[in-house]
Amino acid sequence: MKHWKSQREHYEKEESDSLESQSRETGIPPAPSGEFENIMAEMERRGIEPRIRGELKSLKNSAR
Repeated sequence: MKHWKSQREHYEKEESDSLESQSRETGIPPAPSGEFENIMAEMERRGIEPRIRGELKSLKNSAR
């Protein structure tokens, strides 16, 4: 039983190392050009105010 457990731990460690190295090699593709601007335009068209703008407004108003 002990031998089986050590083989399994060895296999799991090799598998983990393999997955980790693959994840480091995989690059993240860049977003399509103009994607951010398209999202912001759609939010504006729908009348959605980004949260950060609301937080900045409240901070600006509370500082007075």
